[in-house]
Amino acid sequence: MRLDYASLLSPFPFLIEKVGSIKSPLLREIWHPQITYQGYNMYLSLLFLTPQTYFEQMDPSQSHWYQGLSEEEKSKVCMFDLIADNTGLQDAYSKMLNFFLVEHVLWNPESKVFLTFGDSEDDSLPVGVIHRGIFPELCDIILQRCGIDRKDADMDTAKIKSKRALEIAAKIKKGRQTAGGHKVPDKATELPNLICAVAAKSNSLNFTNIWDLTVFQLYEQFKREQANVYFDIQKMTVAAYGNKQNTFTGNEWFKN
Repeated sequence: MRLDYASLLSPFPFLIEKVGSIKSPLLREIWHPQITYQGYNMYLSLLFLTPQTYFEQMDPSQSHWYQGLSEEEKSKVCMFDLIADNTGLQDAYSKMLNFFLVEHVLWNPESKVFLTFGDSEDDSLPVGVIHRGIFPELCDIILQRCGIDRKDADMDTAKIKSKRALEIAAKIKKGRQTAGGHKVPDKATELPNLICAVAAKSNSLNFTNIWDLTVFQLYEQFKREQANVYFDIQKMTVAAYGNKQNTFTGNEWFKN
């Protein structure tokens, strides 16, 4: 599911019926001492995790089992299957989901699903269920609300019937995982630097009130500030040399 721009920009949670409400966290929530920026990045890494990267990076001792599977067998294994058999993963993903969802999330060992609970008087009754079928989409929506595109790193190949199509999809998936695994982080676009840059450049945001932005709103504010720099350059150029080719309309500053 691709969320529309209005839903992504909203400061309010996005509701998935019978699952829960996903929020775009405020910057102050990310930097809370109980979470921290490092903890937030760890949560994001869990959302990106695939069986391939899990066995390569977190449990290499069992990698031989996974690598011994055929491409068809690998396509039937998803992260939720690994979570269901690993109490450490259950605890890690419960903490991550509790950060991004409004509801309280608990792993149910009997049903092997995550249950979500509200804050009503009778909070012993679950209001939603996070099961194997919804889990990949839920992770993707959380990443979207954080301004991140997963680019189908954990694409669902279970519905592909053609053996040839399955082989092609597996190669694409592996290539994306490899490319993502070797990507050098750009420190200029990391959250701490963007917070400083936007607080210094904006006419209204500063180190006092910027913490009330959602993480998605910060990324959008940065993009608009960056676009306005080019707009100002264009404006000054036209003022000095004219606009003979009509390439400058004056509306560029608010174009999508």
